[in-house]
Amino acid sequence: MTGVGGRAATWAQRDFVAWGSALGGTVAWAGVVVSAALNYRRASVPILWWVLCVIVLVCFLSLGGSRARTSTRDRAIFAVLTLAAIGANAVWGADLMSGVLLVLVAGVAGWVVPARVSVPLMLALTAAMALILWSENATVVWALLYGTLLFFASLMVHVVVREQAARREAAAVAAELEVTNSQLVAANAALHEAQTRLAEASKAEERLRISRDLHDGMGNQLTALSLQLDLIDRLVDGRATNHVAQARALAAELLRDTRGVVSTLRDTRVSPRDRIARLARSLPRPKTSLDLAEGLDAVPDTVADTVVRVIQEGLTNAARHSAADHAWVVVSCEGAGLQLQVRDDGLGGSAVVPGNGLSGMAERVALLGGELICDTALGAGFTVTARIPLAGRGVPDPSTAAGDAHVEGSPMTQAAAPPVPADSVVG
Repeated sequence: MTGVGGRAATWAQRDFVAWGSALGGTVAWAGVVVSAALNYRRASVPILWWVLCVIVLVCFLSLGGSRARTSTRDRAIFAVLTLAAIGANAVWGADLMSGVLLVLVAGVAGWVVPARVSVPLMLALTAAMALILWSENATVVWALLYGTLLFFASLMVHVVVREQAARREAAAVAAELEVTNSQLVAANAALHEAQTRLAEASKAEERLRISRDLHDGMGNQLTALSLQLDLIDRLVDGRATNHVAQARALAAELLRDTRGVVSTLRDTRVSPRDRIARLARSLPRPKTSLDLAEGLDAVPDTVADTVVRVIQEGLTNAARHSAADHAWVVVSCEGAGLQLQVRDDGLGGSAVVPGNGLSGMAERVALLGGELICDTALGAGFTVTARIPLAGRGVPDPSTAAGDAHVEGSPMTQAAAPPVPADSVVG
């Protein structure tokens, strides 16, 4: 456990490695202390040795854990631990069990210092113990035995450190993969929605193409046929009149049926959300984020057209005048009203100076009984907010909607403009 977070963690939160190392070190420390207490020379054990042993235990437990401890505080504690262990061996029992205290130093060295430091440190501890034994005329072979234990303990801790680091790295990679996978799933869903919308738009375009072909081809021919039959009816008499009347009735019925087919094919309303999405994607700058309520697709055509035009003007102003990098469009349908907001992160200004675009937007909104508010500040971008009431507005009859007006002298209603293909709405 690293840093302040590691020191603040309770023992209950530590893992098996921390518990195991703490328990093993405590048992080894207890073996040294108990052997000294039961030794026949226990009366000669100085008080300083007991104090140093307690310092060793406290420092050892402070550095225990399962993660690297590389802070300045931890390294200071490790230095105290090392000096206390060497001091205990110098004071008493280097030829008995005090050398185990140096093994505890090696047991935590891997958490505090890198491997390139551990090896020289273990050599220094072995040399210090050999010097202490030589000064006491004891067997120096004990130094070789404990030196081997020191190297083994230090290297094993370094192996554990690397294994723990590898586990943490693998867990981090797994978390990143999980996030990436969720993003891919979301992107796939958005792509599927976009494909569905494009397919619907393509079908609408094809229906309108067929309707135009029927209007321009069969419609005109049927009208010409009706005129010819009217002329023939005036020129013939007798029994032929009945046959001409039947032909005129059939031509009129066929013309009505053709008109019905054309009207059905043209009765395709492009979603306002699709129109706004296409508009946003047609602008190279600013990058636009859309949050469009689903209820926008159900508002009357007059309201939908106004919403699209206001958003178009707001994004155009952001691209031309604001030097904005990002823009945000939010449309919400709440209660009996609709609210839209176009906001950018451009330069802004000290005051709003309405031009033709802003005035036109305000007039469009006012015709629907709504209000338009513009707000700006230096360095705070530009914001356009419009509120349009929806209460009492019914969806207009498709037969009288804009773009379906009957043209005098034409046998068919004029074909509407093709719908705008739109990608999925971002929001």
